[in-house]
Amino acid sequence: MNIGEINFSPVVSLWLIIAILISGFIASILQYITIRRRINHLRAGLLSTLRFFLILILVLFCLNPSLSKRKESKILPSIAVLIDTSQSMGVSGQKGKPSPLDELKEILLRGQKPLLRSLSERFNIRIYKLGDYLRPLREEDILNLRPQRRSIDLKEGLKELGVTESMILLFSDGNLKWDGEIQKGPPIFTIPMGNPDDYRDILIKEIKSPSFAFRGREVLIDVTFKSYGYKGNRLPVILREGGKIISTKSLHIKESPFEDKLTFSFIPERIGIHNLNISISPQSGEAVKSNNESNIILRVLRDKIRILMVSGSPSMNYRFMRMALKNDPSIELLSFIILRTPSDILNVPLQEQSLIPFPVDTLFAKELRNFDILIFDNLPAHLYIHPSYFRYVREFVRDGGGFAMIGGPNLMDGGRYFGSPVEEIIPVRPTNRRDDYRRDKPFRVRLNRKMRSHPLIQLSPDENENLRIWEDTVSLDGINILNSKDSGFVLLESDDELSHPILILGENAKGRSLVIGTDYFWKWYMGMVENGKGNWAYLRFIDRMVRWLTRDPRLEPFEVILPDGEGEIGKKVEFRIKVKKDFIPTHLTEKIFPSVFNPDGKKIGLEVKKIAESGEYICSFLPEEGGLYRLKVDMESQGVEEFIKILKPMELQDPSPKHEFLRFLSNLSGGKNLGKRGDLFKEIEAYMSKEQRNLIEEKRMSLFSFPVIMGLIFILLGIEWYLRRRWGLF
Repeated sequence: MNIGEINFSPVVSLWLIIAILISGFIASILQYITIRRRINHLRAGLLSTLRFFLILILVLFCLNPSLSKRKESKILPSIAVLIDTSQSMGVSGQKGKPSPLDELKEILLRGQKPLLRSLSERFNIRIYKLGDYLRPLREEDILNLRPQRRSIDLKEGLKELGVTESMILLFSDGNLKWDGEIQKGPPIFTIPMGNPDDYRDILIKEIKSPSFAFRGREVLIDVTFKSYGYKGNRLPVILREGGKIISTKSLHIKESPFEDKLTFSFIPERIGIHNLNISISPQSGEAVKSNNESNIILRVLRDKIRILMVSGSPSMNYRFMRMALKNDPSIELLSFIILRTPSDILNVPLQEQSLIPFPVDTLFAKELRNFDILIFDNLPAHLYIHPSYFRYVREFVRDGGGFAMIGGPNLMDGGRYFGSPVEEIIPVRPTNRRDDYRRDKPFRVRLNRKMRSHPLIQLSPDENENLRIWEDTVSLDGINILNSKDSGFVLLESDDELSHPILILGENAKGRSLVIGTDYFWKWYMGMVENGKGNWAYLRFIDRMVRWLTRDPRLEPFEVILPDGEGEIGKKVEFRIKVKKDFIPTHLTEKIFPSVFNPDGKKIGLEVKKIAESGEYICSFLPEEGGLYRLKVDMESQGVEEFIKILKPMELQDPSPKHEFLRFLSNLSGGKNLGKRGDLFKEIEAYMSKEQRNLIEEKRMSLFSFPVIMGLIFILLGIEWYLRRRWGLF
C-alpha cells in the first residue's frame, strides 16, 4: 500500500515565519496603495497579488515542506538448512538399510511434496554443508553429497553462519564436534538421522595404558568395550605384539547397549618401543569393523643396564673395566673369567674342584635376551662356546642389544669368528695376516678427523679440550691389526704411518657393536693417575661406551620431539628434530634424512623445513589412514625410530546415532527436536508464522527539490518584472 503525506520541518522559529507572513501581507497592501496612483486599480491589484505570492513562497521555503512516501511489504523469513556430512552419516546401522545421508536426501528431495521445495515456496532458504568447512550448497548439489573425512566443529560452523536467519534446521545423526558452548543466535531445530534401535556394532571405546614401563615389571592395560546389539554373545579379545599373542580374554555381552572393561596384564622382556594391538573379532552385520581394534605404543625402559662380560683371562684390562662397571649404580654386571682351559690337567677329582663349568647353554640360549650388553674380553671362544651359539649373539644384537669385543691376542680367536654369525654383526673384516696382534713398540692414539664429534669420544664438551685430553692419553703397549668394514666407523686410530684402527663402531638393525683393538687401554686409568691427571677420563670413556651401546638418548646426536597426543586423519601432523650441535660437525647437520612410513610400510610424502638459528628441523606429513606411522631419522651411522598413532575419524570410532545430543542441543538453543515422523513442514511453518515481519520503507523528498516548484518561482518573478516594465513603473 502506498501512502503519501506532506510534512513541515521549519528552518527558523515559527514566530519569525508568522512575522514574515504578516509583514509580507502589509507590504503588498502598501504596494497597492502606492502604485494605484500611477496605474489603474486592476493592474495595481495584479502586481500586489504577484508580490504576495512570492512572499508566500518564501514563507513556504522557511517551513521546509517535504513529501513522504511509505511502502509496506512482507519479508520472507530466512531458514538456514545445515546438512551434516561427517563420515558417520555414511554408515548404515544394518546391512541393506539406507545410511543417514541417504535418509536426509529422501526427506529433502523426494516424495510427493519434497520438504525443501515446500520450504522454498514460503521462506528464504539457504543450504550449507557441514564438512571440512561450512560451504553453501545449491539444491542440485545435495544429491551428490558424500561423507567427508573430517567434520567441522559445530560452534565454528554457527559462528561462520551469523545471526541473520530466523531458524537453523540441522539434519544430523548427532556425531558432531562440540565444545559444550553455544553462541547467542537463532534457535536450532534438529532432525535426527539414523535409527539407534537398529544400529549394530562392537567397538573399543577407551584404552588406559601407561606411556612407558620397565622391563621385567608387570604392565596393566584397561580396555573399555561398547556394544550395540549382539546380546548374549561371548567374544574373544586378543592382545598382540606383531604376530605374537600376548594375552586373550572373553567379553560377555549381557545387554544392548552394553559397556564393560577388561584388564590385560603382561611383563615386557625387551627394551624399546612395543607396538601392541588390541582386537575383538568382527561380527556379522556390524556397521563398522575398523573400530574393533586399536594400537598401543608402549616404551619399555630399563631400570638398570644389565651387562654380561666374559673374559678370557684375569688381565689388568678386565680388572679396571670390571671396577668401572661395578662402581656405576645404574649397571648390574654379571662377569665370568676363564681361569683354566679344558686342556689344563688337574690332579684333583672333579667333585673337589672349586671352579664351576662355564654355563654356556643357560647364558646364550636362554638368558641372553635379558641382558642389554654382551662383552667378549680377549676371549678364545672356540674353547668354551660352540659356534652354534653364535646365532643367539647375532639375534641378540639385531633385536637391540649391544655387543663389545675387547682386544688382545684372542680378540678374533684366530679368525674363527669370520664365517660365523658373529662376522655379520661386528664392524671389522679379515686382515689376511697370521699375526694380528703387535707388541713391538708403544702406540699412541689419536682421534679420527672425520669422527671427532662423535658422542662416544666426547670426554669434554669443549672441542679443543677434548682433543687435548686424547692427545695426552698414555701410549698402548699392544694393539690388534684390524680392518674396518665399509659400514664401520673408526673413532680412534694409532698415531703411526699405517694408522691402524683402535676403536670401530657398527650399526646392526636395532642394535650396536664396537671393537676395541687393544688390551692396554686400562693404562688410560693407571697411566693418567700416575701423571697426576686422575682417572675421570677413563671412567667417562667406559660410561659413554655403555650408554652408546644401549642407545641412551643423551648420546644420540639428535632428538625427535613428537607432538602431544595422537594425530588425526586428514590433519597435518608435525614433529621436530632437535640437533645437538655439540655432537655433530657442522657439515653433518646437512645430512639428516627424515622419512615417514604409513601402517602398510609404504614411504609417504614429508615436508621438511630447517630453522637456521636453532638448527632444528620441522617436519610435517598428512596421514590418510589410521594406525601406527613409523618415523625414521638417519644421519650416517646414527638412526632413530619413533612411532605416532593416527586415530581414525572421531565419528567412526563410535558412529552410532546420538539423538540424545540433538535433543539437548535444540533445547539449549531454544529450538526443538522435530523427529522424522509427522509433517515436518507444518511444524516448521507453525514456528515461522510467529517470525512473520512487515517491512515499511519510508522516503522523504523536499518540495523545493522538484524542478517545477523552482520553475514557478522564476516564472512569477519574470511576469512581475515584465508587467512593471510594460506599464511604465521602471
